[in-house]
Amino acid sequence: MIVSGPVRRPPLAVVLVAVSMLALGETAGAAMSQLRPQVQRYAAARIAANAPAHGFSGSAEYDDEVRDRAIFTAEAGLSFFHLHAEGVGLILFFASTLVACAVPWRRERVVLYLLLTLGGLFPLGYLAYGAAVLEVGRDAGIEVAERWILTPLGISAIAGLLGLLLSAARPRA
Repeated sequence: MIVSGPVRRPPLAVVLVAVSMLALGETAGAAMSQLRPQVQRYAAARIAANAPAHGFSGSAEYDDEVRDRAIFTAEAGLSFFHLHAEGVGLILFFASTLVACAVPWRRERVVLYLLLTLGGLFPLGYLAYGAAVLEVGRDAGIEVAERWILTPLGISAIAGLLGLLLSAARPRA
């Protein structure tokens, strides 16, 4: 036997978030490839329903450009979600496993799990990004998603990873 002590695992809630992000990221990839025309139609319909938020002027050329930019931004949100959900889900899984194995202090593990799990929800900010663009306009939607969702969750992920790094670098007594 090489194992010198008990083997720990991350809490199941953390693992559930990690696996859910991976699954949702894969699903978003499939949706992007198979349902692109439907996504574009839905986005165009939401933009038309919220025309004042997009600043339509009544000029067909200008309004078409605004609509195309908003649709592109909404699709970018879905694409960013797809990419980040796959990557962040794996990072959450592996980082939380390291926390379980390398951090001996219970309170510190709890704090790191919380920070990492909140950070693991970061990709959902890109779904909010795409939806907010359709509802409140391109610039306002990006601002709302970045300020209230992406930034706090991103800071949480970075803080959790830095905390793990500092904990792993701390000498054991």
